[in-house]
Amino acid sequence: MRVKEEIIGKEVVDISGNVIGRIKDMDVNFEKQKLESFIVGDGGIFDNLGSVKGQLIPYHYIKTIGDKVLLKNMIKP
Repeated sequence: MRVKEEIIGKEVVDISGNVIGRIKDMDVNFEKQKLESFIVGDGGIFDNLGSVKGQLIPYHYIKTIGDKVLLKNMIKP
């Protein structure tokens, strides 16, 4: 999936400029052909050890996707 390759690893930033983490994976509903959410890790060195744990951010929280992923609102840890 080409889109997934382009999005994985992008930094996620809230509206205040706080870095939430980096996108580790995506949850896609293939029946509806719709992106449901992103799984975001903290971006630390332990993020690449095979664990998929992370914060789930629903797609409707996303404002824009460019060099970084910008959220519409602040996400509380």
